[in-house]
Amino acid sequence: MSAEGGPALNTPTHLLIGAAALARPAEDAAARRHNLAILAGALMADAAIFVLFVWARLVQGVSEARLWREVYWQEPWQTLVAVGNSLPLYLALLTVGLWARSRIAVVFAAAALLHLAFDLPFHRDDAHPHFWPFSDWRFRSPVSYWDPAYHGGLVSLAEAALGLVLIVLLWRRFQSLPVRAALLLAFATYIAVPAYFTVMLG
Repeated sequence: MSAEGGPALNTPTHLLIGAAALARPAEDAAARRHNLAILAGALMADAAIFVLFVWARLVQGVSEARLWREVYWQEPWQTLVAVGNSLPLYLALLTVGLWARSRIAVVFAAAALLHLAFDLPFHRDDAHPHFWPFSDWRFRSPVSYWDPAYHGGLVSLAEAALGLVLIVLLWRRFQSLPVRAALLLAFATYIAVPAYFTVMLG
């Protein structure tokens, strides 16, 4: 999701990246928990933004434009987003998981770190403080995932191409109907998300 309402490096893309890198067909309950931890970790960096969206749009009735241009930049949302995008927190969790030999903690942290790694090069004015709580420094990339002034159109096309490749890869890897239904839903987001923001924000 985008702080400015652009099509962004979509959350489904992060889920696809995490699943492609770390998930395997689940043959038992432990394997299913392993895969769910991967999806949860890949989602965590954007979790506060989804909560903000639901709260502001559906509960408070805030307009789409005001949500991304004003409310998103206010507290407590900026701190909550910083927590979800904190490299030190996920590195600490990864370290604890390795020490405790907890596969769930390790893959959760690894999926979250993958999300941050793919976010870092594509944020400009909406860059996250990835070293929170130790620093508020933000890497402001010359490339934006949504802003046409900073190659946002090309990034969106590249993201869609990557998403399609990952969907095909995961379709071949997973045979279960629920997973394939989720992959079809992910495919639909590459059409629905840009269409939604185009209608809402012009």
